[in-house]
Amino acid sequence: MAQIADYKDVIDGIGAESVEFLRLKELKEPLCIHMLEYWKSVRGSREMPRPDEMDPIKFARFMPNLLMLQVNWEPFDLTYRLLGEDIVAAHGANFRGRRVLDVNEHKSGFGSLLFDFYKFVAGSRRPYAARGRMDYPGRGHVTFEGVYLPLSIGGERADRILGASVARPVAAS
Repeated sequence: MAQIADYKDVIDGIGAESVEFLRLKELKEPLCIHMLEYWKSVRGSREMPRPDEMDPIKFARFMPNLLMLQVNWEPFDLTYRLLGEDIVAAHGANFRGRRVLDVNEHKSGFGSLLFDFYKFVAGSRRPYAARGRMDYPGRGHVTFEGVYLPLSIGGERADRILGASVARPVAAS
């Protein structure tokens, strides 16, 4: 939980406000809850499910709100493999096939923040949830909630991260 506080300057610099980790039981968005429950059901008694066990038919209606990251360990790097339309809107551009750090080219500091967060999820080998407020390019201020689910090919380390997030416009005051 203290990890996000270490990024306060970065969060402020990219227009994110009050970003925080959540306990998984604090998730409120039905999409996030569904994806977490599905991940748990596929995982069973293992630490993480395998990527090939995740059946897209089970969550096809949520595709605009999903992302899939490839995790490379030597050297450590993260690459976007899947980006739904809502995730593209959050990033301000489609970074499919590109490194997470490339997001910095479009929104300074945002790629670094995401990289550190996803690296934390991959290293922890457990799901995490986050919520907050931020400025989406072209959409203005939104609140968001997301859940980030590690997947493992061999069971030893996270090789993929499946993310699901929902952004809602902040009503004008």
